[in-house]
Amino acid sequence: MTWGRALIADELVFEFDDIVLDIECLRVRRAGRLVHLGSTEFVMLVALIETPGKVWTRAALVDRVWGRDARVEARTVDVHVARLRKALCQTDKSYPIRTVHGVGYALG
Repeated sequence: MTWGRALIADELVFEFDDIVLDIECLRVRRAGRLVHLGSTEFVMLVALIETPGKVWTRAALVDRVWGRDARVEARTVDVHVARLRKALCQTDKSYPIRTVHGVGYALG
């Protein structure tokens, strides 16, 4: 994973609607409740929350999360997005991560 690139940010806390991601503490809260994420899902959420509305292709997410030299199939992204959605939606049934069919994923 490319922790270095994902964690280099001007801000240490990102907010989107009721999601708060604290990079320094490696914590995510939704509607005030702690959300438990794996490291891959955390880095993926960092990418999405840094650029709300941006549509990320699967290939771009692979590059961002695993690195350019990683041998990760694009469909692996789908699995991790599903895990991220499940974790974020335990307190609220709305899905902040939308699928852009034929392209990829976006937050918001």
